[in-house]
Amino acid sequence: MVLNKTIRLRLPFKAPWIKQSQLLWWLEIKTAQPLCTYYFGPFVSRQEAMVHQADYVEDLVNEQAKGITIKLKQCQPKELTICSDP
Repeated sequence: MVLNKTIRLRLPFKAPWIKQSQLLWWLEIKTAQPLCTYYFGPFVSRQEAMVHQADYVEDLVNEQAKGITIKLKQCQPKELTICSDP
């Protein structure tokens, strides 16, 4: 006897980036030298983004970036790194 059943796999957590990627959180970090904008993410919550923020800034400081500004945004960036030529 063969039974036709639909089996649904359930993830143990919601994967919001699958359907609602525009609502995820991204860190937008800009530097004056070099003149760049970086997007780090996506993060499911503001809190998760804030936990990782210091690590990204530390990396940029170690690379001798100057004039670092940070914004937390809900967006879907088209490019993760945008730099202007000097």
